[in-house]
Amino acid sequence: MSSVVRCHTITKQLKEALEHIENRESTIETIESLLDKRQILITAIRPPFTEEEQVLGKQMITWSQEIDKELSQLQSSIKRDMNGLSRKRTSVQKYANPYESLQYDGMFYDKKK
Repeated sequence: MSSVVRCHTITKQLKEALEHIENRESTIETIESLLDKRQILITAIRPPFTEEEQVLGKQMITWSQEIDKELSQLQSSIKRDMNGLSRKRTSVQKYANPYESLQYDGMFYDKKK
């Protein structure tokens, strides 16, 4: 099996993993391992290519564009969740101790005796 065919298979697995995300943590681990494997295979790909390999390469290019979009969407959803957690944490902290975040920028002294 040539490097192009193996890379095509891994790219297909990567695309399918991104389409069906059930458990985000396990999916991210799977995606990372598939990306590492694919990177190794991409560096091993050398010309000349057969017609079948050229067709597979074109298909991999279109899939890679779709994969990039899916990965950026996954990244933005993770960022959104992280921002939501930090906002939730600060709101819970403010609810638990509402006077903690007050700052005193000056004091007033009454000089009347």
